[in-house]
Order: sequence, then C-alpha cells, then structure tokens
Amino acid sequence: MARHICTLSLLLAATFALPPPAHAADNGIVVDQTQYANRPLLPDFTGVTCPDMPRGLQQVKGNLYRHTSGAGLAVHSGLVLITQEGALIIDPAATCTAGWLRDEIRKRFDVPVKYVVYTHGHADHISGGQVFQKDGAIVVANQRAVEPIVGEKIPTAVPDRIFDEDMTITLGGETVLLHRVAPSHSDSMIMVLFPAYKALQCTDVCESKSMPYNDFLDFYHPGWIETLDWVIKQDVDFIDVGHYTPATRDDQAALRAYMIDLHQQVLDLVRAGQSWDQLYRNVTFNDETRKWIGFDAMNKLNILGMYRWVSNHRRGEW
Repeated sequence: MARHICTLSLLLAATFALPPPAHAADNGIVVDQTQYANRPLLPDFTGVTCPDMPRGLQQVKGNLYRHTSGAGLAVHSGLVLITQEGALIIDPAATCTAGWLRDEIRKRFDVPVKYVVYTHGHADHISGGQVFQKDGAIVVANQRAVEPIVGEKIPTAVPDRIFDEDMTITLGGETVLLHRVAPSHSDSMIMVLFPAYKALQCTDVCESKSMPYNDFLDFYHPGWIETLDWVIKQDVDFIDVGHYTPATRDDQAALRAYMIDLHQQVLDLVRAGQSWDQLYRNVTFNDETRKWIGFDAMNKLNILGMYRWVSNHRRGEW
C-alpha cells in the first residue's frame, strides 16, 4: 500500500512539474484603434451574399491547411495554421466567405481564430478581416498597410498589430515568421514563413506557372526581383501564391527570369525610340511562358505595365 501511495505521489509531482502550456504571443507594435473608430468606409464589394461560391479548407501538412474561395482563375487562397490554442489565418479574401471559414474552423477543430495576417493592403485579399476582429482575433499587417486601408476607406479591419521588417507569432507551440523584403506588388507586401512545414505564403508576388496580374498594378520592379531572390533562397517546398494552385521555388526562378527579360526587352525598345504602337508588337515570349495560366489575357497588359514602369524610371539624356 505504501509503495502505491509513493508511486501516486511521484506521478502527481511529475504532472504538476510539467511546464505550463504555451500562450499566444507576438512582438508586434500595438495600434491605437480608437483613432479609427468612426472612419469613413466604402461599400464592401465582397460583402454581398455568395452562397454558391466554392470554398474549401484542405490540409497541406500536419497542422497547416489552405483555405480557398472562388472557382477557376478567380480562386483566392491563404494558409491556415491550426493549433490547440487557436488558429492563424492569412488573407480572408472576402466578407461573404469569412464567416464560413470561422465556422468551419470551429466545427472541425473546436478552436477560435486567434490571429489574422494580411499579406498586403489590397482589398481583394484582406476583406473580411472585421469578421474575425469582432470575435476577438488579433489582426496583423505591415505598418505600411495601415495608410491605404484607412486612406482608401477599405471596409475591413484596421490592424491591431503592425511591424516594420520582421515579426514573430507563437501560437500553440508553433512559430510563424513575418518578413518584409522590399516594395514589390505593394510597398506593404510581406512574406509569411512556416518553418516547421517548409511552407511560405507569397501572395501576388509569386506565381504558379501563371502570368502576373494585369498591368502590374501597384508595382515596384526592383523590389519584386529582390523579393523573388529572397524566396528562392528559402528552405521551402510549398508556396501558396494567393490564387490558382500552390507553387515551388523553381516556379519563382522561372518567374524571375520572365520579369528580368520583359524589363530588358521593353527598356531596349524604348531606348531605340519605339512608340507604344511599335513596341508592344516587338516584345517576344518563350514557348514555356506561352503555356502559363492567363497568358492570352495578360501578356499585352504585362507589357503595358512594364512600359509604364520603364518610362517613369529611366532618365534618358537629362
């Protein structure tokens, strides 16, 4: 009997000696939300009902998932980390699907959403943040995203935490690293790294055998190349690009080569004195690029965006 009591005492002692469970933490800068309490908002173009929109939450690896909304080329996506303490989601994308994602996480994993991370300050990715913020989630973004969210009257949550170059979030024993490389597709763009899963969120800057969107809206060519250089060096084998399907580092190397070549071709043609009517007809694309998603719709728009960048940033003789 004494031996059983002793054994029980040792087990109890060992149990109470266990370290306390990890708690959500981050090293972001707290934003004073009171100054934005009554800010003007535009109508929410993502807030209309969308009962028939395809949506999903699929496992990538372990506790890492990927949420999607939309069909075909219109799909928006972001990574989701599920832990015993709660979930972290990237880019809700639309108000009309944010409630579904919140409820799906609660139904399948019985945890609340603790963090929402914005990759950049563009409404087509960050709409719906207010749904989670109202439930108590902490919204995170680069500090440069606050101005366009407020200034453009985007009807989503103003971030609760901001950072300049780097930020770390710990949740349920998992670590998430946020990093701003350079202005690229928006000057507020960040990369979100999940080192335990060799996974990266690289929205809109990275591509998955697909053409960059339109005429390079909100575009910084040198920073885009610098960001791709950074991505290619990371120890990751899964890259979510915010649209379409996941990608690899090899895909980003091909994208980098395309961006460099397009820039050089346009620059050379401008320096040769060609007008736009001449120039766009003389840019060439290799056979592999012609197979990329959206090539027929986007190739001339890409030329136009690069032409605008080159025209605005070359000095010529003066």
